[in-house]
Amino acid sequence: DDGTVLAWLGNRNEIDYWALYLTENGNNIIPSEQVLSSIRQLLESKNDAGTSVQISPVREIGDVLQSVNDAALLSTANGLIEFHKAHPFCSKCGSRTTPSKAGASRRCSNDKCTAKSTYPRIDVASIMLVTSPCENYALLGRKSFWPKGRYSTLSGFAEVGETLEECCIRETYEESGVIVDPTSVRFVLSQPWPFPRSLMVGFRAKAVDVVATKDDDVMDDNSKGENTSKRGALPVINRCEEEMEDVAWFHRDYVAPRIETGGSTALTFEPSEEEAEFHIPGKASLASILISMWANE
Repeated sequence: DDGTVLAWLGNRNEIDYWALYLTENGNNIIPSEQVLSSIRQLLESKNDAGTSVQISPVREIGDVLQSVNDAALLSTANGLIEFHKAHPFCSKCGSRTTPSKAGASRRCSNDKCTAKSTYPRIDVASIMLVTSPCENYALLGRKSFWPKGRYSTLSGFAEVGETLEECCIRETYEESGVIVDPTSVRFVLSQPWPFPRSLMVGFRAKAVDVVATKDDDVMDDNSKGENTSKRGALPVINRCEEEMEDVAWFHRDYVAPRIETGGSTALTFEPSEEEAEFHIPGKASLASILISMWANE
């Protein structure tokens, strides 16, 4: 076994789809120009002349895919290949494993080992659009390695012994210091995110209300958009500097006109001058749906 993997993705419209991962001496093979040329010729034979062919990580092209079926196939392929790359050896006896069940699992090569098969694991995470009590503001944050200006919903992996709703509350507090009202947490929708093996479960929630000062004009310094005077205070942010480069409250009127460009999920995205101030993840991300739903209410 040299690490090469052929995995069946499924059948659609009587067509079988497969993922192929090529290796040589354990190293991934980057297709040569000759291989790319062969792919171009194949596309031309299928009346797809003029289609460009290039090598790119799935995450970098997800936003430009026109078909949800293509997106599902590519993301599934990515997740399966990452699973095979991560489990070359049996976790119980250390023997080599090989692909089995058409690539849906890996099997230990040691006949005496009792841990015969290994299947892909799924890491479940909560991703939440947390609003101010009045719902006019959304709590968004950014990581230091993201393209300049990108802000997204907060998120985090569920820990042992907690529900996804509890994960939503805990992660919000850990990353921003904002307390979520437990009675406000509600499920919206979910999305597989196989980079490498996550399932994102989307929630909407409200922050716990705060007591305004007697002048009723307190405003959290970490807010962008319409001034909150005469409305009351925004919950104070105390971000985790190890995880987040910035966390802020964004007013709906600030966000809505700035998401019309569509945003981007690619980590190599080069923002325009306006996008360098603010943009959200692209359509490939559940965060984009959560933010857009709120902004367009």
